[in-house]
Amino acid sequence: MEQAPLTDSQLVVMLKRGEDSAFEEILRRYERKVYGLARSLTRDESDAQDALQDTFLSVFRKIRDFKEASSLSTWIYRIAVNAALMRVRRRKRDARTVPIEDYLPKFDESGHLITGLGEPPPRADEELLRKELADFLRESIRALDPDSRAVFILRDQEGLSNEEVAGILNTSVPAVKSRLHRARLFLRGRIDRFREGTDGRRGMAAGER
Repeated sequence: MEQAPLTDSQLVVMLKRGEDSAFEEILRRYERKVYGLARSLTRDESDAQDALQDTFLSVFRKIRDFKEASSLSTWIYRIAVNAALMRVRRRKRDARTVPIEDYLPKFDESGHLITGLGEPPPRADEELLRKELADFLRESIRALDPDSRAVFILRDQEGLSNEEVAGILNTSVPAVKSRLHRARLFLRGRIDRFREGTDGRRGMAAGER
């Protein structure tokens, strides 16, 4: 009979006992997620790799301090976000872009994200406009300040709850909701101006006051 996979809690206990196999399993489970998150936040492959290494080095070194007041995944995400933002703040300038989903998201009148485009194949001119808009959206996400960008990515791209994001960023749920709302409205405003024929590139990034 096939043995059931170990739970995160069991892996934590094993790792605290010094069992290296537990660390290898934690790395296997979370490596891709942490790298994807770090890559989205840093917009730089080298920085993302460094943040990935920093994250799991911290997990290995600090596992005995983990009290399981939150889930292992939330704890790891928190370490990853801090590691990635530290890399971002070390760089004064960065011309790269933030990866987003292949589909182009849309926003409703209140600035909330709704489902992406999934209709029949577009015409060539529609495909070109869609690509230009996707590029512009990537540039707009890059224009968000690091904290707002972290909330947007964790909430709308990673699909985490407000409570999970608050735990990861060590802030309150109202603060998460406020940053997310500002980020969504900022992105929607830029997209609307793009569609109207003005690029909105001079708009002020959310939170940059």
